[in-house]
Amino acid sequence: MTSTGESGSLRFWDISDPRSPRELPSPLGSDPLTGAVFSPDNRRLAAFHRTDKTVWLIDVSDIGRAAKVTQLPASGGWLYTLAFDADGRRLAAGAADSKALLWDVSGAAARTVLTGHSNPVPAVAFSPDGHTLATGGNDFTIRLWDTGLDRVAARICDSAYPRISRAQWAQHLTAVDFNPPCPPAT
Repeated sequence: MTSTGESGSLRFWDISDPRSPRELPSPLGSDPLTGAVFSPDNRRLAAFHRTDKTVWLIDVSDIGRAAKVTQLPASGGWLYTLAFDADGRRLAAGAADSKALLWDVSGAAARTVLTGHSNPVPAVAFSPDGHTLATGGNDFTIRLWDTGLDRVAARICDSAYPRISRAQWAQHLTAVDFNPPCPPAT
């Protein structure tokens, strides 16, 4: 288990005896980390670094040798919350600048910025199957986001009309070989 003390650094606790929790020596020193969440397999910890406003992915498979393995770019503002999806491949965050962030942490960890809220986003949660991300904003809205890139692309292509023609491509994208993003309409 983790907590954040008054110093703003993460504190680790052994709760094997819940009636007598015992603080463990922090493997991360006094780095100003907050908002920590464990991955579903308990091998990684994601935490917001308050100074550089990034998300640290920390390998905690051996708590005595915890080490930062990845630093993810955030949106430049304060992050309220972090959540892993059920398989631990994606991480979401809710931000003070009215954005939600989504990373695929199983690969290149590219960030996707989700916009639409008009106030801070203090709540994020994945559906059990991971196909939907719910974000709750201080604008009194809940937004549902499809997390499947292939499904989103197919939906966009289904509504894209007319398709770009070879001639239009040649006129506007002169330096790029013809390779339209959507298949020809049927």
